[in-house]
Parts: sequence; structure tokens; C-alpha cells
Amino acid sequence: TFLRPDEPIGEVIRIQGSGEYTETVPVLDAKGHMMPTEVNRTMGVDIAMQWGNGYESTQSSFVNIIATPKGGTHVQGFEKALTKSINDQLRATKTLKNNEADVIKDDVQEGLTSVITVRMSEPQFEGQTKEVLGTAAATKIVAAVVAEEMEKFFNTTKRIEKATGKLILEKVANASRTRISARAHKELQRRKNALESSSLPTKLSDC
Repeated sequence: TFLRPDEPIGEVIRIQGSGEYTETVPVLDAKGHMMPTEVNRTMGVDIAMQWGNGYESTQSSFVNIIATPKGGTHVQGFEKALTKSINDQLRATKTLKNNEADVIKDDVQEGLTSVITVRMSEPQFEGQTKEVLGTAAATKIVAAVVAEEMEKFFNTTKRIEKATGKLILEKVANASRTRISARAHKELQRRKNALESSSLPTKLSDC
């Protein structure tokens, strides 16, 4: 709520869950040698998000208490699963017509404020600055939690959540339509300019 730059659409959506993964780590054996050993680990996922009526996307992500301003595998999992969940719901509720293309990440993220946190043992970071999470398992675990919880959210029987879900789907569908029509307009202008600057005789027009 503090990070959101615009007026809210519905309440904050909270997603929580966990998943397990295995990792190969070097462990000291009895003789003092480092041996690769498979270790089972658990990862906790905690996400808060809220759509607003604006166009800006505000995203913060953390691993334990370390901020990851450049994202990483946990953010990839979140974005992928959220876009798929929204597309599935848009088709299921017929908010998008059959002849309309699927929405993309940018449409879903328009006006979305989100905080993505994973809690795990020994996270692997890319680079020295620890700004990007590199643990591959995070993508799958975060995606699974988001997919499951978003399905519950959209199929809820609570009237307020149902109304919020409908508003979110309409906002995303409209963002997609606006993007597509803006691109079509831009292409039309580009073609028009190309024709005007070409050396075609004036009696020939674009067919």
C-alpha cells in the first residue's frame, strides 16, 4: 500500500506457500575432504500485490532480507505464472474474445505494485553485488505457488474478491487492446511515411 503510486483496484492480494528442492553442495567428510552431497531444502514464498488504476509497474523483490533490485529466478517465476493465470482466466470468463491475442507480461504488470519475497537456505546470487538471485529451483517453486493461489483467488465465492478479480481482468484486457491498437496505428503511419517518401507515381496508391 505504501509503495503503490495510484488509486487501488480492490484489496491487497496475499500469496503464501512453499516448495522443496534438492541442491548439490560440498560437505566435509570424516577425512577432511570436500565431497559433493545432495541436500533437501525448503523454500518459502511470500508475495503481496495490488493493482492500481494507473499505468506504472512498481516491483520490489527480496531473498530472505536481502533486496534483489535486478530480480532473478524468483521474479521470473512470479511473472511467468501470473501472466499464464491471467490469460487462463481471461479465456475462461470470455473477457477476451477467441480472435483476440493472449495478453503479455507488460499488460498484466500495468498498474501493478508487487513485493516478492522468498526465504531459503544458502541462496545462490549472480555477481558480487547480490542483486540477482540465481537459484534455478526458485522459478519453478514460485510459479507453482502463484498458479495455485491465483486460481483460488479467481474461483473464490467471496463477493468482494470476485468483483476485484473481474476489475483486474478487465483492466488487463483493456491494456492489451490499447497496446495492439497503438501498434497498428504506428505501423499505419510508418507505411504512409514510406509511401510518401518513395518515388511512386502519384496515381499509384497503397493497395
